[in-house]
Amino acid sequence: MSNLTKILIPTLLLLGIYIAFIFQPTQDLGLFDKVREAGEINQNVNVKVATSRGFDRDRAGRIMGFYVRDKDGHEAKVNLKKPAPNEILNATVVELFGHMHSDVFIAVDVTVIK
Repeated sequence: MSNLTKILIPTLLLLGIYIAFIFQPTQDLGLFDKVREAGEINQNVNVKVATSRGFDRDRAGRIMGFYVRDKDGHEAKVNLKKPAPNEILNATVVELFGHMHSDVFIAVDVTVIK
């Protein structure tokens, strides 16, 4: 094994671990104001689910809307383009991907973080 290979393999391994650590989902909450600034551009934001407000369902019983709060406590309604996973009923933090219209977040996707 050459000296270059002995250096290159551990370096690439450490780089892979570093990249995996950076892209690991975070539980830190975001702000709706930052999403509003981007206008119609879809963005990711972590928010707290306001389970006390309930969930909106379609005729088939699938979750299509709910309420969330950002880091500053501002509340917004989430309207989903596709049904949310049932795990959202017990979630405290979710990651939303979408954009804001006034105080309504139009979500293309929702992922349960915690």
